[in-house]
Amino acid sequence: MNNQPPGIRQRCPICNQSAKYSYTGKDLLHGVPGEFIYAECMTCGAIYQAPMPKPDQIASFYPDQYDPYRPGKAKERNFLEKSVLRTTYDYHHLDSILPDWIGKQAGMFAYRDSIPFTENGRLLDVGCGGGKFLLSMQQLGWQAEGVEFNKSAVQTCRQSGLKIFHGELSRASYVDNSFDVVTARHVIEHIAEPSSFLAEIYRVLKPGGIMVLKTPNSHALGRKWFGTNWFPNDVPRHLILYSPVNLSLLAEKHGFCEKNIQTFSTPKCILNSWDYMRGGQQGRPSKKCKWRRILARFYVAAANFIDRGDEIFAIYEKPLRS
Repeated sequence: MNNQPPGIRQRCPICNQSAKYSYTGKDLLHGVPGEFIYAECMTCGAIYQAPMPKPDQIASFYPDQYDPYRPGKAKERNFLEKSVLRTTYDYHHLDSILPDWIGKQAGMFAYRDSIPFTENGRLLDVGCGGGKFLLSMQQLGWQAEGVEFNKSAVQTCRQSGLKIFHGELSRASYVDNSFDVVTARHVIEHIAEPSSFLAEIYRVLKPGGIMVLKTPNSHALGRKWFGTNWFPNDVPRHLILYSPVNLSLLAEKHGFCEKNIQTFSTPKCILNSWDYMRGGQQGRPSKKCKWRRILARFYVAAANFIDRGDEIFAIYEKPLRS
């Protein structure tokens, strides 16, 4: 921690209020050189990089081996997940060998980040990477397409037969009220100007359509424990870290209504944070250490129970009438 924290001049990108110094971090994942200052808004609590980097600098934060750009295959769903989707999320066209009552019961605690189905529905995934999620949603019956700014990831998607716009969402020029669902999974934290981003999503969504967001939770138990070593900090690529409160504040500011917001954790997050704390590559990786894996599961259960998981999952609806 810096003993003489710098003054913060840049106002909060969510509520435009003043902020204080939070911490200075380094890239612990890909080793992008330099130190990066983060501020904390004194009104809404958002954590953001200050000063906010320019587009060319942001692009330099992403190496070609950045994990989301890698090609992937459609997710294989087991019988239980199919049953939950069928009975809880309106995927009535899916076959399941399990009785419906099992799916309904399981849906109370499993696969709670599923997206409700719309027959003949159009889905747009912003920041679709290598296309794994889009292929998975096509498999479930969606008319799915994506937006991606990385050229190699776009080529990977198109080789799989996916319809992809190469560039930023704002330049795709979709017609108003085009999509039933717009997803942005671990994207909004990479966006320097989230207000214009959500305004564009609102424009392209049909009335009654939903926006689905996933993003790290700045109020996570893991962030409190690990501080600058918390894996989802992902300095410098994560420009803004949100809490459930200020994420909803931003969405509602642009006309959305909150439908569902919850937090989740996975063992991967806490195990990677442990490794950062231990100095990266020094010693045996935590994922190969049995007692750490066991402790990580206890952490996941505790964080989920108190709703301070490492990831926010949120669904917002565009009202039928503006």
